[in-house]
Amino acid sequence: MQATTPPADVPGYRLERFLGSGAFGQVWVGRDLNTGRPVAVKFFLHRGGVNWSLLSHEVKNLVQLSADRHVVQVLEVGWDADTPFYVMELVTGGSLEEMLERRGALPIDEAVDLFRRICVGLNHSHSKGVLHCDLKPANILLGEDNEPRLADFGQSRMTHDQTPALGTLFYMAPEQADLGSTPSSGWDVYAAGAILYRMLTGGPPYRDDSIVEQLDTAGSLPKRLERYRESIQSAMPPSRHTQRSGVDRPLSRIVSRCLAADPADRFTNVQEILQQLDRRAEARARRPLVVLGILGPLLLLLATGVFAKRTIDQASASTMQALRTEAFSSNQLAAKFAARTLEHELERYFRLCRDEMGRQAFRERLRAALEDDGVRRDLKMIADQGNSLLAGNMTQTRDRLLDRPARKALDRYLETSLAKYVNAPPGSRTPQLATMFVTDASGTIMGIAYDDPVPRSQNSAGRNFAYRTYYHGGKNDLPRDTPMASIEPLKEMHLSSAFQSTATGLWKVAISAPIHLGEDTSGPPDAVFVATINLGDFELLQGDSGSNQVAVLVEAREGPMRGTVLQHPYMDQRLLDGRAYAGEKYQVDQDLLRELLSGGDVDYRDPVAIAEGAEAYQGDWIAAMQPVDVPREVEVRMSGDDDIEAERPWALSGNQADLMVLVQYRLSKVFAPVGAMRASLLWEGAAALASILLVSGTLWFFVRRNGEDRRRRSRHPVPLSGGAIGGAPGGGPDDTTEPLAGGPRHRGASGDRSNPPPPATNRAAATPRRPSSGMTETLHSGDPAEKPTDGAESDR
Repeated sequence: MQATTPPADVPGYRLERFLGSGAFGQVWVGRDLNTGRPVAVKFFLHRGGVNWSLLSHEVKNLVQLSADRHVVQVLEVGWDADTPFYVMELVTGGSLEEMLERRGALPIDEAVDLFRRICVGLNHSHSKGVLHCDLKPANILLGEDNEPRLADFGQSRMTHDQTPALGTLFYMAPEQADLGSTPSSGWDVYAAGAILYRMLTGGPPYRDDSIVEQLDTAGSLPKRLERYRESIQSAMPPSRHTQRSGVDRPLSRIVSRCLAADPADRFTNVQEILQQLDRRAEARARRPLVVLGILGPLLLLLATGVFAKRTIDQASASTMQALRTEAFSSNQLAAKFAARTLEHELERYFRLCRDEMGRQAFRERLRAALEDDGVRRDLKMIADQGNSLLAGNMTQTRDRLLDRPARKALDRYLETSLAKYVNAPPGSRTPQLATMFVTDASGTIMGIAYDDPVPRSQNSAGRNFAYRTYYHGGKNDLPRDTPMASIEPLKEMHLSSAFQSTATGLWKVAISAPIHLGEDTSGPPDAVFVATINLGDFELLQGDSGSNQVAVLVEAREGPMRGTVLQHPYMDQRLLDGRAYAGEKYQVDQDLLRELLSGGDVDYRDPVAIAEGAEAYQGDWIAAMQPVDVPREVEVRMSGDDDIEAERPWALSGNQADLMVLVQYRLSKVFAPVGAMRASLLWEGAAALASILLVSGTLWFFVRRNGEDRRRRSRHPVPLSGGAIGGAPGGGPDDTTEPLAGGPRHRGASGDRSNPPPPATNRAAATPRRPSSGMTETLHSGDPAEKPTDGAESDR
């Protein structure tokens, strides 16, 4: 008989109508007197049969989720009242189980949307450390807005719990069906996949008559669990979802991976499922854009090309020739400008060397080093060897020289001076130097500073380099065994020939100048100042890899090296990519070089284009070449401080450096304006416009149809089936339960005759629960020794 009077009053709430009853109490629908919010109130009338420990455990877990909108909420608990009760929010949309019983398999988009929202709620639960452990359609309630809410946390565990928990057959992971198992997020992953499988196919995975029969004939609970595990682990993976039209491959993989029998093959947590759903959604969202972005322009290009072809054929030849002639003239000017610009950069470096070698502090340290008895003795011993080759064997003398305090003071000064250029901020246009060093009058390096520090064994200090061009001022290096007595040091500031770095394979030049510490500058110098520069550090040559206009530096010396490419944007890019050079050289053909120097218009092919990764430089180019002059050295006169007095203007010496600037411009870029002729033909433009309108109309048609499909899907109403508290009215072919073990589980507020509904998980429906029949599929984590019953806790 239905109760008409509530068992007790609940402060702050007005009880309005009876909702259902069970073995331990009644459920009433009430309303919050302060807010008017509808609630459900569960009264426990029979204290003796209630497992208060398990109820307290569940409440403790649900406290972790008290602010989560994805979980049915406990609003108030009155365990100390004369008639114990708890108050929960009222969910009026029924359960997912009811909806699936009513509608069967859902549309794919709707199923995926519900699945995503279930996973979001489950992920929030896991983030609070709570594992559900009994996820199934009957434990998911639907609000009035069709928002799924997780319910029935009676079997839930905290992530650090070690006690087992049994779920529902065919929604329970195989490893969960073990009374010695440890709770894992993989259990909820499997159950979520089973729910999605049910929404897509209409039934749970792995369930068939043979498996049901095996479970029905099993005796004890452990035996039934063992048969359930073995049946899933030995069966073929579920595949009905792959056979449904509209289930794409990414969605199929998500379902299959969730339902993997081996936990190692499954998603490790729900967050991974959400990430895969996001990737699938992004791919599906991009699909129309891909069609629009690829097929649309192709159709547009084809339609425009057909109508423009005749005009291009008639006018392109004469227009291309005119453009080439003009581009060649412009490129000649660009080459001259580039050569002058490089000359000005060289002037900056010449001025830098003049300033550095003329500073009073530098000259004082140099004088101190040259006058130091130990330094002088070591330098003389090295010079007495007669040539640079033999001098290289003076290792002990070199070691003593390296440790001389006067020489080390010179090193420190050079390092400080070099740091001003190496550490200059980007964009400051400060010259960049690789090394700065000083040799004595015989060519032995006294002090040196590197942009990148080197170990002592690789330090060049104490080694003789009289054979180098930066010492003697010639065009080429001399043999190393050339007698030092036959080599005279340079007499004026000098730009050396290019030489290749043994460390990076890149090309360098050196600017050197004689140093006279006395008033008389007509005799041999006291020392030689040298600064080396990576050719790639010249601002003119710092181009972007693959650009349409490139400035290249070419070797101008007569001989086998003439025409060698010394600096190219590809070289810098290769160095940045970490690919070192192994002696490769790229050289302009000699006949082509002569024609370029004579001002001829040729189809130039970049020699660097044959290198690996230099495909951007393939094709024809327009090229022009200009020689580079070097600045004329100026006199340096010092005052008592660091300021340089009586500077004379720098001027080009009229002597050509051993360098040539080659400016190349991509020929295809020159001919690009030919395409603009299409716009000058009105009827061609009109035809192209018509094509654009046609393509746009076609794309609009598909977009509109897609929008109509979305609107049709959104018009499907979600039937309401009465209120529920923390769960939904169970029942149906996939949730007909027969408890396999004892424990505080519930079957719905209107039919609960054995256990109290745990907080936020009691499925008390607005309408009485329908009887259910079939095999028992709900397992509980009560006493594992308990024998299965014949539906003693069923709502029949």
